[in-house]
Amino acid sequence: MRKCVLFLSALVLSVAAASCGTGAPGAASEAPELLAAVPSDAQHIGVFSRLDNGLSRMIDSTSTIHKIDFGRLGRSRAVIAACDVGTLTALIIVEAGKASDDTLAVAANVMAQADSAGVFHSHITLGQHNALLLSGSETVMLVAARNLASETSILDAPGFDRVAGVLPSGDYQIYRSSASRKLFKDMFTGYLSGRVPAFLKDASEWMVRSEDEIIPVCPEGEKYYTNFCASMQEASSRLPEVLPEDYTFFVDIPIASISDYRVGFERWLDARVVLEAYNNGLSKVWSSTGKDPRAWEKEAGVREAAVVFTSRGRINVLRVKDKAQSGVVVPNPVTGFAHSLYGNIFAEADSCMLRRGNWIITGQREALELYSPLSKAPAEWQSKAKAVAGGPDFRVSWKNDDRIKLWHSNQ
Repeated sequence: MRKCVLFLSALVLSVAAASCGTGAPGAASEAPELLAAVPSDAQHIGVFSRLDNGLSRMIDSTSTIHKIDFGRLGRSRAVIAACDVGTLTALIIVEAGKASDDTLAVAANVMAQADSAGVFHSHITLGQHNALLLSGSETVMLVAARNLASETSILDAPGFDRVAGVLPSGDYQIYRSSASRKLFKDMFTGYLSGRVPAFLKDASEWMVRSEDEIIPVCPEGEKYYTNFCASMQEASSRLPEVLPEDYTFFVDIPIASISDYRVGFERWLDARVVLEAYNNGLSKVWSSTGKDPRAWEKEAGVREAAVVFTSRGRINVLRVKDKAQSGVVVPNPVTGFAHSLYGNIFAEADSCMLRRGNWIITGQREALELYSPLSKAPAEWQSKAKAVAGGPDFRVSWKNDDRIKLWHSNQ
């Protein structure tokens, strides 16, 4: 779960997005039968070819569920849903044989163990199969029973038809974006603790994560950050030229056309009713520096904007059309520009500057004085992308095929 959240944080901060409701290569032909038992308000759903896979990924190691020996049911298809009953609590739905056969004996031993462990359970028929439902919460089981009685499920949730259109084959997990504050509230510390969940909440309606990609899903509408990003084209990503040796995380935005980027970005801000505040921020920077940030951006020909987290703090890195070389740290004549133009994740305190070729590197003096670039480029870097984000051991890249590609060092 922790690794998955790291990927999701990279996704959020890279402003990555994907197709809003169109099919994906290799997509499953239909939603799994077991989803019909998932309550319509479930916040997080995992679909697994084996129950064992799901238990290790979604059930906390301290849960009483782990006291149960599922035997051959551990090799059966399963769905695990996180339901909000004040706290996020798991509901396990595992396939337990063909409905046409008397397969209660298959689940009888598991149900007996569940009784001993204080785990609530129910044996039902779903379509062509029997299924066993288990949860540590009686309330969750009551919610599931009500949904089954009314023949409603997650399949009827608003927008889930678009999710069903992009479900991949194999194991995958589905996240309801509006629940991000609860789903990820304990996963981040420091600067990222409130920002990642808050951004995820409105970036899309749903997210689908498989082994090697993430697919945000949303309807049409300028208020979704994913739709703004989907309108952009991939461009050259050359950040490895200047990544510092001590980087821990980065967000890189290659820009194919600064005019297209500016129009799309500010249209999204307007839809979110924050354009006025954004303009006020730019005006303050203009007043303090005597330069118009938008005019400077166009004149400089910004082709890539990145923020890099290092052991000495954040630095902003902008690739522009003209080359220069300072060799030493100097006062920054465009202090505040990166933060005001590209977003709050960029360092606001950037009173100093370094120039290296086409790159403008800004930050606090202590973050720049010991700056040293990587001696070796990161492995498997995408030379072109719409956005790239990650750290030394993991990375996400959004390409023109409208999929967020995942890379991690143990692949």
